[in-house]
Order: sequence, then C-alpha cells, then structure tokens
Amino acid sequence: MFKTRLLVGVPLAAVFLLALFWRGWPGAVLFTLLLPLFSVIAIGEYLKLAEGLGVGGFPRLAMAFGGLYPLAVGVLPVVPTIWGLPPWPAEPFEAGTLASFLVLGFREVFRREDRANAMLRLLVSLAGLVYLCWTLGFIPRLYFAGGFTGGDGRWLVLFLVVVTKIGDVGAYAAGMLTSRRARGNHKMAPLISPKKSWEGLAGGLVVSVAAALALVLVWPERFALNGIVVLSPATAVFWGFFCTVLGFWGDVAESALKRAANVKNSGMVPGLGGVLDVLDSLTLVAPFFYAYVCLVASR
Repeated sequence: MFKTRLLVGVPLAAVFLLALFWRGWPGAVLFTLLLPLFSVIAIGEYLKLAEGLGVGGFPRLAMAFGGLYPLAVGVLPVVPTIWGLPPWPAEPFEAGTLASFLVLGFREVFRREDRANAMLRLLVSLAGLVYLCWTLGFIPRLYFAGGFTGGDGRWLVLFLVVVTKIGDVGAYAAGMLTSRRARGNHKMAPLISPKKSWEGLAGGLVVSVAAALALVLVWPERFALNGIVVLSPATAVFWGFFCTVLGFWGDVAESALKRAANVKNSGMVPGLGGVLDVLDSLTLVAPFFYAYVCLVASR
C-alpha cells in the first residue's frame, strides 16, 4: 500500500509543484486547468457517497458548478491583470455563481413531481458546493492573489498544501509503525476511522511543524501578500500545529461520510482512495489560513 501511494502520490506532487514554480503563463494555465478537473471529480465522488446515504444530488448541475466555482472566485477576478489593470473583486463572481446554481437547482425541483425528494437532492448538491468548492476555493484565491501570471500567492499555497499534506504523511507513517507494536497503538476514533491513532497525530504534528519552520527559515521573505510578510518562525510553528489538527479533523469528517455510506474509498485512485481522499485534509485548513493571511496583510 505504501509503495502504491508513493508511485501515485509523487507524480501528483510533481504536477502540483510544476504549477507553482513554472513561472508566468505556463504555471498559471496549468493550475487553471487543474482547478476544474479536481473539483469536478471530487464533487462526483461526494455525490456517490451521498447516494450511499440514500439521497443523491443533481450530478450534472453540481459537477458543472463545481468546475465553475474555483474559476469564478480565483481566475476570473484576475483576468484584468493580464493587461496590467487592477483585479476585479471576487465577491460578485462568487455571488453570481452561487445564485445561478440556486436558480437552476430550483428549476430542477419545480420540474419534478416528487418535490420532497428533489429538494433533498438540491440541498445535498448545495452542501457539496459548500463542503468542497467553497472551502477549497480559497486556494485559487491565494494562488492568484498577485495576478494571473504569478506572485506571492503561489508561495502561500505551497506553504498551506505542503505543511498540511506532509502532516498527513507523517501521521500515516507514525501510525503504521506504532501499530506494529505488541500492544498496538492508541486509537482516536475507532468507530469512524479505525486506523487513526494518537501516535499518528503526534508524528504528523512533529513533521508538519518541522516542515513549516524549515520553509520560513529557508525563504523568510517569500511568504507575503501585497508586500507584507505574513509568516514568521513563530507563526509558522503555530500553523504547523494548526494545519495538522484541522487536517486530521477534515480527514475524519470525510471518513465519517464514507463510513455512513458504507464504502472504503471515495474513488478509484490507486493507493490514495480517491480525489476526495486527497483533498479532505485541506477543506478546513484553507478557509482559516486564507482569513489569517488577509487579516495580517491588511494591517
């Protein structure tokens, strides 16, 4: 299993890093293409889990807006920067996208005779947009904070994703190693995610804090927004801790959804489960990190 995770995870990480460090148009276009792809797949996986709970959503509608949302809040506002103009605010695009979803969603409800079931399907679809697209939509907002063709935002996305996901890796490795002891390890949520352990969480915290501190010490001036440095060694340690805890919480939340739907993996990505399994730990971290960055940069 660990070998399969490496064989699949390393190429995915390479593509992600390429989108961050390939400066100018190539990296921005690659990142723009990845946004709707991962978003649509994640929404599709979420809706399949919802079907396991007995209430499916509106797949075509939800997946269409799932792909549109990150483009609307991340890419469209910075289109003017291509011609050297100030960016547009993201809020009008976000409002228009969500309002359009509701208009078309209620249209689907009105067309069906079983209105009660149709309303539940609409609410399930809306919950998916909030759970996945709204939360993860803060990542493209950060990425394009310096304009379409690059800026400080890429480094902030690097910090957010690397610190969170390396905490996942550290927790997995520590949990796997300590489970081999004669008495095993101490389970955190055996009814929801039997493999999660306190030892794994501790290992994730150590690795995540170390990675956060290392990033800030190696590139002290890179993690900035609008020319204001937003991460110091002290705040990096805090976010190393916070990313691991929130990442664990997001992971367990998705595990609870899978457990309720009686499935093991959200999708069919070898070694990783599914796209939703890859993104779950970022869902709760991204909004908090974005809020922190904006507050510090606005001082």
